[in-house]
Amino acid sequence: MANIALLVPNDELFRLTHDALQEMKKRLFMMKVIETESAVTEARQAINQGADIIIARGLQATIIKQYTDIPVVEIVMTQQGLFDMLERAKRILNKPAPNIAIVMFKNMTCDMTGIGDKCHVHLREYFVQNPELLRAAALQAIEDKADLIIGGKTVLTIADNAGVPSLFVANTEDAVKNAVKEAFLLADTFDSDNIPAHAVLEKGKKSSNKGVQFVNFPYKSQKMQQVIDLAERLSKTDCPKLIVEPVGTLNRAFVNAMHNKSKHSQEKLVVYDCIKGESSYDLLFGRSGKVNDAMKGTLVINNIEYLDIRSQNKLLEILMFRNIIMVAKTNDLKRYLVPELYARISAFSINIPSLMDTPEEILYLTNTYVQTCTEKYGKYHVITKDGEKEIALHSWPLGRLQLESFIERMIITADHRNIRSLDVKNLYEELYGSDLPVAQKSDAGSFNNDADMEYSSGVNTSDSKDAGGKLSIRAGMMDPSIKVQDLERERIINTLSSNMGNREKTAVDLGISKTTLWRKLRKYNIL
Repeated sequence: MANIALLVPNDELFRLTHDALQEMKKRLFMMKVIETESAVTEARQAINQGADIIIARGLQATIIKQYTDIPVVEIVMTQQGLFDMLERAKRILNKPAPNIAIVMFKNMTCDMTGIGDKCHVHLREYFVQNPELLRAAALQAIEDKADLIIGGKTVLTIADNAGVPSLFVANTEDAVKNAVKEAFLLADTFDSDNIPAHAVLEKGKKSSNKGVQFVNFPYKSQKMQQVIDLAERLSKTDCPKLIVEPVGTLNRAFVNAMHNKSKHSQEKLVVYDCIKGESSYDLLFGRSGKVNDAMKGTLVINNIEYLDIRSQNKLLEILMFRNIIMVAKTNDLKRYLVPELYARISAFSINIPSLMDTPEEILYLTNTYVQTCTEKYGKYHVITKDGEKEIALHSWPLGRLQLESFIERMIITADHRNIRSLDVKNLYEELYGSDLPVAQKSDAGSFNNDADMEYSSGVNTSDSKDAGGKLSIRAGMMDPSIKVQDLERERIINTLSSNMGNREKTAVDLGISKTTLWRKLRKYNIL
């Protein structure tokens, strides 16, 4: 049976669910009252602990569905519950055919067709999809001369200030029972491997036998798929696992997925962060250390490059007896580890590609982030084709977080529906100026041949050294149209020179992968 978690916003819903479960003689995997601000964090923690299905309500349910891949069963007001509330409103008003407004999140109520006629009231619906619109909807209901307003705390406060009678939208036991029943029915389909389409966020991706993706982030590149396939295979064994990601936070998703897929998924996931220059021996291997704490579960060691020599040698001894995932934030790990440890773990390396390595994902992720942000903020913006091309033209060396934050800022501050090329360009320059390189492309994922050949005439490096011996750009090559590329090229040349031509060290100093460095060396004819 799949594990079901309940995440609700108040004690009343918690109590109603508890009573309903006792009556139905059922138990849930987890029950918790949470704040809306932490809904995503709480949901992800529940998933990490083994939850397969979440029961939630209203805005919390909407947010959890947006930011996780787990099936969410929503607590929805029943027709009988709504009917009882309208009858109560009529008794309060004591007038024939009153005007009653219901202001709430759209996913909190059932089909209301014909309810007003049955109750002999003029029922008006003011449904919203994000909390920022609740106030406007309540004020509109007041302007429309509602005799009574039904809603949550925010709506009731506005109604009280305006002197309009109001009713709190109460939860009913029937609504909770229906949600619990639906969750258990969905859990039964998990056991039969017959997963309904709405239970999976994205079809077509490889998923586990419970119908959920191995990792919970969007992607489309073949390179990322190959890395995910490797991680999924390694997670089924107790071999040492090394995740390498110099830029980004996808390693966390990989860690959670690999733990959940392992035979240790019902045990602890214990995390330890190495600190540069500090010994980790006692904290890891002491009597109360992390290794003992994760005896039957999974131990994660972050920033393995900072692990001291003594701890490295001890780690090598226990690798075959524990399920250990190591995370490195550098591609040049060989510099930091003792040869024996490096030889043991390098064969099980999972190298997460950066956005610079998978430029074909830029537009796909852009559209994903736009959809998420417009739903989150209740805004309705679209990026034009020219705008998409402008986004694809730019380089995003800080990865998905940079691109996602850029899109979110753009959606929040956009003052017209269609976001055009100039809007993208102006915001990019405002946020990043010319510090970040622009990758000249003809379209998403493919570099413009003319731009790639910008420096095909070649550079005589012996003629290009300054007084200090460092390589610099020839004066005749400066062109305003390629100024940003010139800056990037000069930075690469100077870094390569300072590292005596060592490409591994150069890639580390530049914060890019060796593959990306090789491509840039070819692009700028520095080979």
